[in-house]
Amino acid sequence: MKIGIFTEAYKPLISGVVTSVVTLKEGLEALGHEVYIITPRAPKQRIETDPYVIRLRGMIIPRKSLKGFRLVPWVTRHLQKIKNLQLDLVHIHTEFSMGLLGLAVGKKNNIPIVYTLHTSYQDYAHYVSRMMMYFVPNTSRKIAFLINNHYTKHCDMTIVPTKKIYDKMIRLKHDGRFKILPSGIDLKPFYKESHTTEEVYALKEKLNIKPDEFVAIIVARIAQEKSISDLVHAFIEFHKTYPKSRFLIVGDGPDKPALDHLIEKKGAKSYINTLGFVRHEEVGIYYQVADVFLNASTTETQGLTYVEALAASLPIIVRYDDVFDAFVEDGKNGIFFHKTEELVEHLKRVQSDKELLERLTKNAKPSVKNYSKEMYAKNVESLYKELIEENKIKLQLKKTK
Repeated sequence: MKIGIFTEAYKPLISGVVTSVVTLKEGLEALGHEVYIITPRAPKQRIETDPYVIRLRGMIIPRKSLKGFRLVPWVTRHLQKIKNLQLDLVHIHTEFSMGLLGLAVGKKNNIPIVYTLHTSYQDYAHYVSRMMMYFVPNTSRKIAFLINNHYTKHCDMTIVPTKKIYDKMIRLKHDGRFKILPSGIDLKPFYKESHTTEEVYALKEKLNIKPDEFVAIIVARIAQEKSISDLVHAFIEFHKTYPKSRFLIVGDGPDKPALDHLIEKKGAKSYINTLGFVRHEEVGIYYQVADVFLNASTTETQGLTYVEALAASLPIIVRYDDVFDAFVEDGKNGIFFHKTEELVEHLKRVQSDKELLERLTKNAKPSVKNYSKEMYAKNVESLYKELIEENKIKLQLKKTK
């Protein structure tokens, strides 16, 4: 098959969408398919060396939260260029300019269109306009609904990563058909055995982590919806009980300055460290210096960093959200909390109860074996084949009428 993946986000940008797209591309190529990425030109990039990545000139988006992203105007002028690829199927991973181009390509060439819903915009309406969310919240949510619904309605199938998102689409009465397919990850870079003891020790020395310190970590985009400030407040309380502890925050984002200010204001800089951006290829070893993974977000569509942490044999202590029911068993490979005060108590218990920590650690890695990129690619390939056969029947019926 020749597959066209349309996305606003691709390397060298770093995001969950980029990780998902790269994983899918590599998995499908391993199965023998040709996969083209159609995406805006990357910042400061003049030449694309990969013949399977089609870069289109775009405009800078004047929002700090979308730094590095580009929007491509008048997308239909690129139709002939994409038509020459002779695609068998379009797979859209965005709701903006590249998504509109993907819809146009699918319609023009009479080929199936698949849409992966990475973001339910009702949860992110504040990014569109804080003022609108304050004065006309219902209108803002309606606009957010229409953004997603335009694609669920006009695509042959919408992939959602969890039952939580599927139920939400049905509850909100989105048009279209839906299929639950958890995104896959290249799990190998996160496995403990992928990193030598010397490499882990060197990173601990670099981060000044002492042998007897209890270390918590989060890997996330630092943004409002991640609720990282809740984790900071909880860890400050925990640190009062167990001073030999550290909290590492890996990632960057629009709220990092505010988070740094909070940590400094609370006098916690010596034991709560924001490490900033770390290249995705290097993230795997960072999980290995920690004892537990923390997160307080309730807006995840699938929680890929949670899967990464578990693959790294790292127990997770996270705010409960039914999105995690598929791979987190409370008390077996992780622990759920609801209120921030509960997190403090869970940290105390896990730090002091070595048997509990060992049990959680032992059960972490096996719990995410179904999230491999190989499994994901096979599931998506199967869906593609179904839709292509379905489309052939539709076209034959049209000819006979």
